[in-house]
This record gives sequence, structure tokens and C-alpha cells, in this order.
Amino acid sequence: MNYMLPLIPEQASTLADKFEPLFWYITITTSISGLLVYAAILYFCIRYRRAATTGSTPRILGSERLEITWTIIPTIVFFSYYAWGVVVFTYAAHVPKDAMEVYVIGKQWMWKAQYQTGQRVIIGGNPKNMTEAERQSIGRLVIPLNRPTHVIFTSEDVIHDFGIPAFRNKIDVIPARYSHAWYHPTKLGEYHVYCDQYCGTWHSLMVGKVAVVGEQEFAEFMRGSKSLQGTENAVDGSLANQGRQLFLKLQCISCHTGTKDGRAPVLEGLFGSLVNLQGGGKEVADEAYIRESILKPRAKVVEGWRAIMPSFEGQVTAEDLNALTEFIKSLKRGTTPDGTSHFPPPDGAPTERQEPTSGGKK
Repeated sequence: MNYMLPLIPEQASTLADKFEPLFWYITITTSISGLLVYAAILYFCIRYRRAATTGSTPRILGSERLEITWTIIPTIVFFSYYAWGVVVFTYAAHVPKDAMEVYVIGKQWMWKAQYQTGQRVIIGGNPKNMTEAERQSIGRLVIPLNRPTHVIFTSEDVIHDFGIPAFRNKIDVIPARYSHAWYHPTKLGEYHVYCDQYCGTWHSLMVGKVAVVGEQEFAEFMRGSKSLQGTENAVDGSLANQGRQLFLKLQCISCHTGTKDGRAPVLEGLFGSLVNLQGGGKEVADEAYIRESILKPRAKVVEGWRAIMPSFEGQVTAEDLNALTEFIKSLKRGTTPDGTSHFPPPDGAPTERQEPTSGGKK
């Protein structure tokens, strides 16, 4: 598979359209300025080279007009970089509210994508170092054309960097933290994905493709066509549904009951709210807060509650954390399962009792 980049990568996202003019503006102005400086140095070296005479160097007091000129002009140019850069950065930093969410986990040496509807895709990596399930999941990150996709990143081990040159976007992927990027592709096709941060021996294997597809093809992908086991049931519950199963399996429900008389705070409507903490201070309940509360629950105890929650560090994987986070994000008023809830059936399971049939012909 060829992963060579062209000299100038294709522009295939709205951010690329905004970033490219700024990039060339900075490149051209700095190049011209540098060439002018080098030309002036060369000219002065020749024009004012040491002569054969031994006369003393004349005293030069300077020119205020010249000093003001070469101070003001670069200042204006540099501030234009800053102002234009703020516009592009502000656009890149604010995720549209209607963006579809995808989780991507960096791991030596592969990318693991999790969709909200349950699909899992492995991008890049060495198949020899993968489990059978991971080998069956090798593919592309699939996103729809002309729709924003919000990608939430974290790492299982070391610092990685997820870069898509055609989108003019790269983002550090850091252990124990969530970082965010969003893409609004404007062209159909496949584009390179690289790890832009050296991360170990097989760093060069963390390469893959992102596929930008039309609405119909994306809908088919989201419905699923083949599961990890080769059956027709590709999507065994959404990511939030998987989180619900973990919530019950880990006995979180024994304390987070959804009622005020429980032993832990109610999680319904938690995501995005402002949480009051013991000892003063407040915290926005975003993905990072939920992750920290699962792994280090005593770091930020909610006001009015005791620090009795055990740590789940080492008991849940990065994928589990993403599923639990999505479940907590999905909790609305009255939707917390009760202590007698069972795991929901997988997609495609029969919902009605099937009567046994006889072995003979009907």
C-alpha cells in the first residue's frame, strides 16, 4: 500500500480551505522577507568590504525614520498572522453541535475507532501483533460527506498524534486525557492517516486511510454488513448500550441508583452540567471529568457526598471507558436502570417467544 504524500496534499475539508490561504500567506511573506535580508547582507558585504586604507571607521548615529520603518512594518505583518490565525483556530476549536461522535484510541501501533452505533474499526498496525477480533476489524475510518464528524481521542500507552494531511488537521493523542478534533469533508475519496508523533519501534505502521463516502454508503456502513464473527449482525448494540451492560456488570447501579436516596450522585443529565466539589470549586462534567471520576473517584468528590467509590483503574480498558462515558452522556431523567435490570438483548435477537416446530412436514 502506497502512503507517499504528494508535494501539496489535496484539500478535502472545510478547515483545509480556511487553512491553506493562511499557510501560503505566511510562507510567501516570510520567504520574501528572508530573501530580502540575505540580499541586503550580500550587497553590504560586497559594497562595504574592508578597503586597502587604514582609516578609522566613521561614527554613524543612525536614522530614526529607518528604525521606525523596520519596526512598524514587521509588527503589522506579524499581527496579521495572529489575527488570521485566531479566525482559523476558532473555527477549528468549536465543534458543531450536530456533529456525529466517534472515539479513536491510539495504541502501539494501531488506531482503534469506536462508533456510537457499535462498529469498531482498526486502522493501521501489524496484524501479527493483533488479536483475532482486531484482525477481523482492520479497515478504514468511514465518515460521511458534507457532514461534521467529532472525533474524541485518547491513548492507551504513549503520546501519539493523529494527522490527516488532506484535512489539514493533526492532534496530539495523550494517555489519560481526551483531546478533540472535528472534520467536515468536502470531497469523496480515501485520504491518508498518519501518526505524526514518534511512538516507538513500529511507529511507521500507524498509517491507514479515512474514507469519505456518500449518505447512502455511510448509512449502509452504520447498519453493518458483517460482524467480527462473520455473522450478519454486525452491530451488537450501540456504544451507549455496551456502556449500559458494563454499568450493570460492574455493579455501578448499587450506588448510582437514579434516586436522591442512593449512596452516590444521580448521573441523569450529568454530562455538560456544572458540578460543585468538596472544598470549593466547580467542574464541568465533560468526557475528561467522567473518565477521571471512574479511574480516580476521590480526586474530585462531589459536594455533599462521601468519598466511598472504589477506583476502577486497571479493571476497565480504554474501550470500556468510552462505552461507559457514552452511556452516562445518554442518561436522561428517569432512564437509569434499576438493580434488577438485565443486559439488553443483542440487535437481531427475537423479541417474541418462538414455538418449537415438529420434525415432520407441515
